Amino acid sequence: MDNPYKLALEPNSPDWPKMITATDIPGLLIYQRETFEDDRGFFREAVELRDLEKVLGKKITITQWNHSQSHPNVIRGFHSEPWEKLIYVVKGEVMSVIVDFRIDSPTFGKAVKIMLGENDRKTIYLPKGMGNSFCNVGTTDSEYLYLITDYFEGKPTPAVSWQDPVLTRQFGGWPIENPIVSDKDMSYPTLKEKFGDQVDFSKFPWLKE
Repeated sequence: MDNPYKLALEPNSPDWPKMITATDIPGLLIYQRETFEDDRGFFREAVELRDLEKVLGKKITITQWNHSQSHPNVIRGFHSEPWEKLIYVVKGEVMSVIVDFRIDSPTFGKAVKIMLGENDRKTIYLPKGMGNSFCNVGTTDSEYLYLITDYFEGKPTPAVSWQDPVLTRQFGGWPIENPIVSDKDMSYPTLKEKFGDQVDFSKFPWLKE
């Protein structure tokens, strides 16, 4: 049986695009091109889809472009939507934490922290099934842009508590006190409450309580 999480290229392949970095979660990719600066400012290509398509072995079709602004100390997440996502922060400083919600994945429940923003000019690619969360760790509003591969339809999607200790201890916790969190985000269950009847948590060392 084919491995659904196997990429079309391996990171050690001579054809692997040099601007892409693999992470501990299969299919979660960091994309970073060179920045060209002069006395006017800078220029950067945030992403070329053909680079990602080469690694993924499939086409990426963008259907929607979203913009989220967050004040300092705001935390959002963990939310999972039924689409792929490309994230780029154009202003401010954001700590992004991605969790694998795919119940048949070899890295189910693993959390990866990625810094984004004016000091860390990266784009991140999220495959379907990721739990996405982020925190504004700067002193100004953050401008968080993301491209997605399907239209938003308002249907219920999986979500998990931003303060689940099984997750927060994996990335060292949120680096702020008294965060601003929506009532909806405060209401979400833990990872085990959400997926405990579908996944054997004892199989994954990072999920040990």
